[in-house]
Amino acid sequence: MEGIEPTLLSVVPNKNADKNPEVSIVVPVYNEESLVEELCSRLNSVADTLNRSCEILIVDDGSNDGSFEKLKRISETGKKFRLVRLTRNFGQQSAMLAGFRISRGDIVVQLDSDLQNPPEEIPKLLSAMTNDIDLVTTVHKKRQDGLIRIMGSKFLLGFGQILFGDAVKLNLSSFRVMRRSVIEKIEACKDRSRYMAVLMSWMGLPSVEIEVEHHARKRGETKYSLLTLMKLSWDLVTGYSSFPLRLVTYMGLFGAFIGFLMMAFLLYQRFANGILIEGFVVLSAVFAFFSGVQLLSIGFLGEYLGRVHSQTQERPDYIVEKVIE
Repeated sequence: MEGIEPTLLSVVPNKNADKNPEVSIVVPVYNEESLVEELCSRLNSVADTLNRSCEILIVDDGSNDGSFEKLKRISETGKKFRLVRLTRNFGQQSAMLAGFRISRGDIVVQLDSDLQNPPEEIPKLLSAMTNDIDLVTTVHKKRQDGLIRIMGSKFLLGFGQILFGDAVKLNLSSFRVMRRSVIEKIEACKDRSRYMAVLMSWMGLPSVEIEVEHHARKRGETKYSLLTLMKLSWDLVTGYSSFPLRLVTYMGLFGAFIGFLMMAFLLYQRFANGILIEGFVVLSAVFAFFSGVQLLSIGFLGEYLGRVHSQTQERPDYIVEKVIE
């Protein structure tokens, strides 16, 4: 959040680190012990092919499986590597934000650590970054994910279409390249929950979209379970849209309209036909309907008030335990 510097507990200098790289490759990592060595090897090979100075910034998001220990050994021997360690698992978006802030390059590459997006395509994205482009986004030619992940993503995309229409695109992967100015614009946003794909699309920046390969995960487990995708959907709704409040308003209007019709019907039957309808069943149904609407409304309002409360607490997005550079 603006005006709040996340706590930095220690810095370990690395004399080999490039202080002014042209390109920063930022990769958040969480419990990827079986992949980090291959990840770093491939990133290093790609960096060697670039005709620009480059740093590889790995953000360990509180891993507890030995990932950090392996990354520490690699960063101490590789001159292009910098390693950031967060005190606990703050989530991918916070880890990525930490990497954005600590990176030094004028051009920043964002890449996931699961190697489903091959690092070898980084030069392809960089070549698409022309002078009039601030952001290069990617879409997968063919997704190689499990059924639950694919169905969850399709639900999220459909839900996003309802919430935002064509103003925001969510069918983009987290493999992207951006200028430093884009990160500065993200920093200017006061959102407590920063969902990068939404923010970058909402900004309407000069951008280009390209297709990239997508590989099946070879080792490790996806961090996007069905529960995680559901939570992400909920955060997307309450963090970036007033749709739930609008929906409650519509439901209230509909309930009032139904209540008016029922009352008119009962009065008509009583005075026009002389029929008095016993009220217990009807009253119970009406009471249950309006109670449900009220409880739903209170739930939505409580969620929004909770987010406002979280925003006013001004806690940092993350806490950095150590930077090896």
